[in-house]
Amino acid sequence: MSAPPKRVLITDSVFDDCDVERDVLEPHGFSVTQAPSSDPQTLLDCISEGVAGILVCFAPLDEPLVRAAGENGCRVIARYGIGVDNVDLETATELGIQVTNVPDYCLDEVADHTLALLLACARGLADPIRDRGVGSGIPYERIRRLSGRTLGLVGLGGIGLRVAARARAFGLKVLAFDPYRDDWDGLDVEPVASVRSLVAESDYISLHAPLTDETRHVIDADALAAARRQPILINTARGGLVDLDAVLAALESGQLSGAALDVTEPEPLPDDHPLRDRPDVILTPHVAFHSVEASDELQRRATEEVLRVLRGEPPQNPVNRPRELAEATD
Repeated sequence: MSAPPKRVLITDSVFDDCDVERDVLEPHGFSVTQAPSSDPQTLLDCISEGVAGILVCFAPLDEPLVRAAGENGCRVIARYGIGVDNVDLETATELGIQVTNVPDYCLDEVADHTLALLLACARGLADPIRDRGVGSGIPYERIRRLSGRTLGLVGLGGIGLRVAARARAFGLKVLAFDPYRDDWDGLDVEPVASVRSLVAESDYISLHAPLTDETRHVIDADALAAARRQPILINTARGGLVDLDAVLAALESGQLSGAALDVTEPEPLPDDHPLRDRPDVILTPHVAFHSVEASDELQRRATEEVLRVLRGEPPQNPVNRPRELAEATD
């Protein structure tokens, strides 16, 4: 019987180097390899050489890649981030591969970015007419007082709660739809019964939900049809939460007065996508998570999860519960 692999593969990352991963793993006998690209065939070739674990950022690890990983010694897949919709959890669980994430590393950064987008929209900072109009006395009819208006949050977890606190400091009333939250006492957030109700009552709509089968395209043509206040849509969560065709139609019809998107589906948007040229749309390149501190924390904590699992220890942030690993650590 051949010895189990001692190599950890980095499929892709947003970091300058993999020194942190090497500092964490190499003293314990594990080597670190960075894939030359994240296209599926290259990743399959890298995985087929044998891997003890995988660190993944944005690369899709679909069923064939996860199955290949399981067949070539992989025991853990650690996501550099919060969402794990790019990893086939069902196959990983079937094959006994532990999947982990870092669910709480950038909560303040995403909340700050959300408010930055909201304020930029509210004050018309992304509209090219502001630059052309400096000193010319052009009126800005679309700019409304922020205090007293309503922000609707889809999802009220760690990020949503931080956005709510920041929004209240600007005088916004906060509504939220979150069917998984039972305790609303002391939150100073008004629960609503449906996404349509939230859209109908909000001047700003901000998404803070994970991407699942239930939440895919939670903002679609049906939800936007309920809009009564020409709201602005903000998404710093997952691109798949929003049907961009429906958003474009709502912007053209006036159902929406603007959109600010840090994430899209597809990502990045094609160069010729019509949302790119609209003055009522702000696009940022999936950077809401970033700060120097958050990135340093993310890189280290994701790698430490790999090490825990490879040493037979339970991870701090398991996403799935493979039967074999659960029995070993119970």
